[in-house]
Amino acid sequence: EVQRRQTSERNNGRLAMMAILGMMWQDGTFGMSPFALMRETGLWGPNIDFIIKDIPACAGGSMCALKPAGTRVARNATALHAEATEEPRMSVALPYLKNPEQLDGWVGGEKGFDPMNITMALPVYWCREAELKHGRVCMLATVGWIATDSGLRFAGDMFQNVSTIEAHSKMVEAGVMAPFLAAVGVVELYGGWLTINGFEERIKRDAGDFFIGKQVLPKDPEQERLMRLKEIENGRLAMLAFSGICTQAVLFKSTWPFM
Repeated sequence: EVQRRQTSERNNGRLAMMAILGMMWQDGTFGMSPFALMRETGLWGPNIDFIIKDIPACAGGSMCALKPAGTRVARNATALHAEATEEPRMSVALPYLKNPEQLDGWVGGEKGFDPMNITMALPVYWCREAELKHGRVCMLATVGWIATDSGLRFAGDMFQNVSTIEAHSKMVEAGVMAPFLAAVGVVELYGGWLTINGFEERIKRDAGDFFIGKQVLPKDPEQERLMRLKEIENGRLAMLAFSGICTQAVLFKSTWPFM
């Protein structure tokens, strides 16, 4: 009996935590109590398309109830019929997977590369922002690792006779990582501000655009698109390459070219 009551207390406590969070969010978002909102908008509440409209999986599919279209049975039957009768468009990059339609219109989207279907759950803008950032960092990191293994060093005694694997720990011991961290923090804050305002269309900005270097892009639109595609694909390759370099260097205590 004691165990049953303790279990009931835990379960009711969890339910209450979820309930109070939902009530606070609802009051803050719609400006009225749950019962007042129910009287105003009915049992199922107001339209919340503004919350889920940017999730690609909810756009035009049957996974999210964006707008009423007859009964639920009718909506599901229509969606299932369409899926059964239409020939699915397959990904060019991964022919055994369906083409992610939410990538249409994005550079590289014509190849349909999204093996984990991440863009089905998250807005493509945020995914592309993260992909470009990590790809650029890994391209620089790969070149930097190879340059260091090849003997290139900054001037100063603290930078000499330090291997690539030891570099981070040695720089922490030398006390020079704080300025690096501060500089990275400033860039990250600026990048976060650009991303949020670009996603919400407060400023005109493509994902990954820091308003630096666009002047060197080709003037021809098709050539510019190809250049952007090369950046994405080389960034993906660099992410894999840098992961392999780190693994090889740590496991086998070897340096580039790891022969």
